[in-house]
Amino acid sequence: MKKQSEFVYDLRSMGLLGHPGEWERVNTTLSAPADLKIEVIGVAEGSPLALELMFESVSEGIYVSGTVSATARGEDVRTLDEIELPIDVDIREMYVYEQAEGDEDSYVIDRDQLDLEPAIRDAVVMALPFSPSKDRSEEFSFTLGEDLEVDDSESDSPFASLKSLLDEKKES
Repeated sequence: MKKQSEFVYDLRSMGLLGHPGEWERVNTTLSAPADLKIEVIGVAEGSPLALELMFESVSEGIYVSGTVSATARGEDVRTLDEIELPIDVDIREMYVYEQAEGDEDSYVIDRDQLDLEPAIRDAVVMALPFSPSKDRSEEFSFTLGEDLEVDDSESDSPFASLKSLLDEKKES
């Protein structure tokens, strides 16, 4: 028999199945599943994934809200240095008892069990930065070596020679 994922919760044992108004908090740390990543950064499989969630029973199903926290590791896109970025993602998902016709995006409760892995995967992967950098506040500078001094005098202007030609034409 296949081992049940640690992301699957039995709603009957939690006392939430068919009891609108009931709720339960889940604060736990799980091992991150595979493929929580994009090209240059991601959460490594097996690394800690902290869940602080609330399961609320409503008439249509179970509403799950809270946060998922992890540490993403990857490469700085400018320097290719190794970086670590904390990831804190809000989860707000409705798990329905029955999927409406034409609704392919809803998460469905299957055999009184709720699987958090797809919702967590969607939220974490979407929160990963497309172009991660070590210091997001630092602006990239093309200056190498000493900073150049800027002189606003007219003679240094690329249009100074054109202006002198125009002045010569006016005089003649």
